[in-house]
Amino acid sequence: MSPKCVTSVASGVAVFLASTVALAHHGTNVSYDPRKEVILTGVVTKFIMVNPHGQLFWDVKGPDGKVVMWGGELHSIGLLRRSGWTRDTLKPGDTVSVRGYPSRAGTPFMVVQEVVINGTSYFRDLPQQGAGVQ
Repeated sequence: MSPKCVTSVASGVAVFLASTVALAHHGTNVSYDPRKEVILTGVVTKFIMVNPHGQLFWDVKGPDGKVVMWGGELHSIGLLRRSGWTRDTLKPGDTVSVRGYPSRAGTPFMVVQEVVINGTSYFRDLPQQGAGVQ
């Protein structure tokens, strides 16, 4: 095989691998339903600030009195930091209202669009995660 052919094949493989990783990571509408926005208020149990996206877990008390632990995928760590967030922004026991798109699998998990902490809204005016409704 000529060096030019090897380079072409290697380039093609690299582009293919890069595109599949990008699609897998940004397949928000596959996992979450942007047509069914929910807003849930509850008490933070855990906040994890790790790449590629922060994660939030909070307990939500339903009308029947049962508590359900919800989880949410937040924006990227870079965006969280630019918004002033640190690892200490949310602590267990904090009350939050969270707006987002729920899991299509029916599990108590969502992709988060907005978080309200002590009356302060975060991310409301940002482009929506998974906004391209399919």
